[in-house]
Amino acid sequence: MLSFITDLFPAVYAEEKQEDPVEEVEETPAAEEPEEEEEPEDIKPEIEEACGESSACAPLKHHLEECTRRVQEEGAHEDCTEELYHFLHCVNDCAVPKYFSKLV
Repeated sequence: MLSFITDLFPAVYAEEKQEDPVEEVEETPAAEEPEEEEEPEDIKPEIEEACGESSACAPLKHHLEECTRRVQEEGAHEDCTEELYHFLHCVNDCAVPKYFSKLV
């Protein structure tokens, strides 16, 4: 059984020297290098911030900030998950149509 395994996976020892194949590297002149394309600016953070400040989402943002303040300052035994979900839902409803209008 052991010989079967050693036949499939031959042992390699660190002492063996392997010959390095000599690679010829062709140098390209700097003038012929392709120019890198600039990555387009990500519009998502801008749109989401504008939606978060909109009149539709402002009350939800206020509730989220008040909850966060209560938890941090007063040590309230709650989390602000519900407020966060309501705020993010409002932001997404506002932002999604704007994403697609910018893509076209």
